[in-house]
Amino acid sequence: MSFIRTLWKCTFSPRLFKVYEVTWFGRLVDTSYEPNNLERWGHQIVVCFAAIWSISQYTIPLVAIFFYQRSNSLIENLHTLSKLAVGAGAIFITSLCIRSYSRACDSVYLKFLKTLEEAHADYNSKTKQELHKYEFEFWAWPVDYKYTDTEGREKLTLETMAASSGRIKRQTGKEFVFTLPCKFLSYIVAHTFAIKMIYPGSISVINWAFRLKHIKGRIDLIKRGGERYKLLTADNNEIDAMFIDQRNKTRNGSVLVVTCEGNCGTYETGIISTPLSRGYSVLGWNHPGFGCSTGAPYPIQEENAIDCVMRFAIDHLNFPEEQIILNGWSIGGYTATWAAMNYPSIKSLVLDATFDDVLPLAIMTMSSSLEGLVRNIIRDYFNLNIAVQLNRYNGTVLLIRRTEDEVVCAPNNTLSGNRGNMLLTKLLVRRYPHLLVKNAECTALLGMFLSATLSSRISMLETIGVDEEQCLTLIAADIEKSDGIVKYPSTLGSDCNLKEKQQLILFLVTMYMKDQSSSHCEPLAVDLFNPGWDPMSALSVKE
Repeated sequence: MSFIRTLWKCTFSPRLFKVYEVTWFGRLVDTSYEPNNLERWGHQIVVCFAAIWSISQYTIPLVAIFFYQRSNSLIENLHTLSKLAVGAGAIFITSLCIRSYSRACDSVYLKFLKTLEEAHADYNSKTKQELHKYEFEFWAWPVDYKYTDTEGREKLTLETMAASSGRIKRQTGKEFVFTLPCKFLSYIVAHTFAIKMIYPGSISVINWAFRLKHIKGRIDLIKRGGERYKLLTADNNEIDAMFIDQRNKTRNGSVLVVTCEGNCGTYETGIISTPLSRGYSVLGWNHPGFGCSTGAPYPIQEENAIDCVMRFAIDHLNFPEEQIILNGWSIGGYTATWAAMNYPSIKSLVLDATFDDVLPLAIMTMSSSLEGLVRNIIRDYFNLNIAVQLNRYNGTVLLIRRTEDEVVCAPNNTLSGNRGNMLLTKLLVRRYPHLLVKNAECTALLGMFLSATLSSRISMLETIGVDEEQCLTLIAADIEKSDGIVKYPSTLGSDCNLKEKQQLILFLVTMYMKDQSSSHCEPLAVDLFNPGWDPMSALSVKE
């Protein structure tokens, strides 16, 4: 009876990949778990069935048409399909039994299974430490942190901000009826093709193709002191996270960098290495539907995920909000800016190769005849308006622009079309309205400067005669007028002449944005990663 119970447990138990061991010298060594031939072949067949089932969700209509064309008899079609289903079911069950029997006869796997059961029964520091000696399928991992909003915090979202400002227009009954077909089509496209195009990293086939690369990247991080966590969000998605603690080890270790990956990135292979190389403690996490995280990267699930990650960092890892840097790359700028406006006391926000709004990029990639449909889909289901969220955050910001970016440009491959330019422009207009609003000369100068090459920008700085010390003096004087506090919108430039305004604009651009001469997906240079420029530093220069 005991062996039968073991067989049953092994039937639905997770796949084991690696076993970690600590050597006498304190070095972590990983050993691959080598299943025997029976388990390997049994598992391959089970995986193939899972892949076929995933693909079949999109191909069932084609298969149905094929069988219909082959025979006009409905009964004959059903009979053929039933025979196929019975045969496939027999193969699937046999494969499960073979895999289960093989695992039940393997001492290494049985030891792992016992450790996993003990952890689920009582998940404490001891059982967790034992469980961390194994690398296995994430769905079986116990939950390390569950987010519960006990304080009932009011969260800022694009929807709540639009509702409070009265920008949401309510449709009458007649308007609703006329737009219903378009809304229905938008819903279908948004929940099938659109989400896969915006977030290709959520496609199961891509996750499967990169699984070995993800495992290798995760192992490398664990060897560098990383600890894996499963976080449960408010909407019950399981988020795969990795924390590397460098407190009391490096100069920057007391500061935590929370990384937000791009539309095909995971913490195992993404941007986590750059802040790690600068000595920061780092918390990486995967979008819902990416890697081992569950769910799908719709905005509401993305917001719940980053909210859970932030609460985990503050409540469980014990990093003060003031000691957290948010780092968003590409589309990860959406979750980074969402967290920044909801956690306004963070140390800084670093946005790398990020755009202002996804709508212009989406329109550019689709046919002009579909523009109306694209607008509906984006605004109703994927309203990734990063600039609006950024402008609800008043803290330190650093924008990094890739001068050869081929992804966030509209039109393509032009420095002037880089949407990072618009992100910076919208930030400066909101923070320093007296320099740009209703000032055509300064607005034109800003556009020319952002579109210019490096040599041309240097020439423009010399022509305008940007005096860094004078600019800092003007900024310090403006802060002193606000009782020594940085306030936005600022009054900077309200009492300046045109030449001083032009100098201030170009100076602020060089402070808020740094350029990297690379394409979109190149790793960020280590020396470019920093918290960014704090206007309060101008006070010390004045003194």
